[in-house]
Amino acid sequence: MNKIFITFIIPTIGRQSLLNTIQSLYNQSEDNWDAIVIFDGIKNNFEITDSRIKIIEIEKTGINNNAGLVRNIGIKYVNNSEWIGFLDDDDYISNNYITNLKTEIFLNNIDVCIFRMGYENKCILPLKNDRNIYRNRVGISFAIKKYISNTVLFVNNPFEDYIFLKELQNKKYKILISSFVSYFVRIPPYEVIEIYPKIIL
Repeated sequence: MNKIFITFIIPTIGRQSLLNTIQSLYNQSEDNWDAIVIFDGIKNNFEITDSRIKIIEIEKTGINNNAGLVRNIGIKYVNNSEWIGFLDDDDYISNNYITNLKTEIFLNNIDVCIFRMGYENKCILPLKNDRNIYRNRVGISFAIKKYISNTVLFVNNPFEDYIFLKELQNKKYKILISSFVSYFVRIPPYEVIEIYPKIIL
């Protein structure tokens, strides 16, 4: 199976958890990634020297800590990647995130992959029976083809992820809600036994 290359965009307000987030990139079973970390209104207070990780410092942009506008800035720095992934500075991705994304791309020929999100209470979103995109049941756990960023950007809104995905749906991009739980909200990855369906939108 051919490789894909993905750039992860990570807005940060300087949380110490950023180091764990970056470690989840290092833990990937495939090394075909790079990352853009955007310090939103603060100076870089970490020693991050990996050449795969580009550091950007900007004036405060994410009003009320809504990171959508910060992600838009990060998107401008994506160069050679065909895919863009998003990751918050207090979250984790599973070790096989890239492998799972590659599987979904080659099996389904998609523009957008929404991974399911695991939470500390073992809740998984989107829900097993969801057949569409619902507010409060999707998050930033998705990857997009880079060219999409030429047509849709994030808005500064508490539901920015939902709004972004609904706009992609309105524009008829091929979206997959993956069966894989590959994104974990404020908790290290854990094994998920239950099987979830693949949903093409």
